Amino acid sequence: MKKLATIALTIILMALLSSSLFAAGMNDTVTLKLHAYIPERTTFSADEFGFTVASNAYNFTYSVAEQGMDRTLFVVAN
Repeated sequence: MKKLATIALTIILMALLSSSLFAAGMNDTVTLKLHAYIPERTTFSADEFGFTVASNAYNFTYSVAEQGMDRTLFVVAN
């Protein structure tokens, strides 16, 4: 009987202490900073209307030269 009372008391104390430990940070605000690398991707497409460029990189310049039916795309990496 004494052993059962000791176990019950231990369980009650553990429950009280653990709930106060886990509830301690419930109202605090936390700033989470994420650092990620987004790879650069550039797609050049050509159709009958000209060239289109889709990119998330800003380390290049491009220009288009048209002469008659010929179009030339110039790309320069910075």
